[in-house]
Amino acid sequence: IYAPKVEENKDDLEYLKKVVRVMGMLSCTESNTYYTASEYAHHIAPTAETAAGCAYSYLKRGDMAKSIEYFDQAIELDTIAENKAEYCYKAAVVLNSDKQLSKAKGYVTRAISLNGNKGAYYILLANIYAAAPKWTDDSNLNNCKYFVVLDKLYQAKRVDESVAEEANKMISAYTTHTPAVEELFFLGYKKGDQVKIGGIINETTTIR
Repeated sequence: IYAPKVEENKDDLEYLKKVVRVMGMLSCTESNTYYTASEYAHHIAPTAETAAGCAYSYLKRGDMAKSIEYFDQAIELDTIAENKAEYCYKAAVVLNSDKQLSKAKGYVTRAISLNGNKGAYYILLANIYAAAPKWTDDSNLNNCKYFVVLDKLYQAKRVDESVAEEANKMISAYTTHTPAVEELFFLGYKKGDQVKIGGIINETTTIR
C-alpha cells in the first residue's frame, strides 16, 4: 500500500509519520518502506519512532554502531518510561549479539530501571552474565557467576509469568554449571554464604 507512495511524499511529514506509525503498529518494521519513511521523516522532524526506524534500518545494513546511535536518540526523544525501556532493551540485544557484553549490560540494566516488569529484560541479563569472561583464575569460584544467572532467571519469573517456561528451561540448564558446595568449601565458602562476583557482573549472590 505505502511502498509506491513514500518516495513521492518524502517531504510530507504528516504522511511519513502516518506510515511509520501504522507499520510500527502492524510490526512491519523489517520492511524497506518502513526504513525509508522513517529516514525521510527523521530528517524533517526527529521523533522517537522515526529514530527507532532508522536504528532498524542501519541494523539491517550491518552498521551496528549507527544503529545504536539512533536507538540512543529514540531513548532521549521518547517521554514514556516503558518505551524508553524497550529501546534500551533492543539496543542491548544488538550489542549482545556483537559480543559487546559490558555495553549490553549497561543498556539492559537501564531498561530494567525504567520498567522492572518485563521478564525478557532479566532473561537477556542472565544470558549476558552467562557469557561473561572469567573474572578469577579459580574455575570453581568463577562458576559462581551462574548463581547470579539463576538469580536473574528467578526474578524474570517473579515479575512476568509469560516468560516462566523459557526461564525454567534456562534454570535447568544453568543449574548444572554451578559449582558443588564441597568444591567451594576448600575456598572458605559454604551454602548460604554470600560471594561477590567481579568482572562485568559486579554483583553479590548467595551460594546454594
